[in-house]
Amino acid sequence: MEVLVHHIEEVQNMYKAFNKGDIPFILKTLDKDCIWESMGGNEIPYSGIYHGPDDVKMFFEKLGSSVDSQEMLAEHFFEAENLVVATGSWKAVVRQNKKPFSTIWSMQFEFNDNGKIVHFRDCFDTLNVSKAFAS
Repeated sequence: MEVLVHHIEEVQNMYKAFNKGDIPFILKTLDKDCIWESMGGNEIPYSGIYHGPDDVKMFFEKLGSSVDSQEMLAEHFFEAENLVVATGSWKAVVRQNKKPFSTIWSMQFEFNDNGKIVHFRDCFDTLNVSKAFAS
């Protein structure tokens, strides 16, 4: 039985790009009609649903202006057909009030047949992150 694992490498490269601040690399992996979901309520400035690469660029701008990312550690990757699930942890500091936070997370990446991401969804400890944003 042949096992093809090719989307995992793309996702791993996206985490490397994020940790280097190379957001244009991430945006190039997205389909023009992608949906990008970041969990959380209104107190988390970057939470919401974003549509298309231009909108996702706004997500990363909101993220970068609101937190100082200390460490994004992707630990495990699982692939099934066009779906990759990654799990890991994240440490960051809220820029406005200097409160640190950490969370474990799970992120889902769905690819189309052209190798572009059509759907992204993250899951993390939104309560813990929300508390860090509280003044």
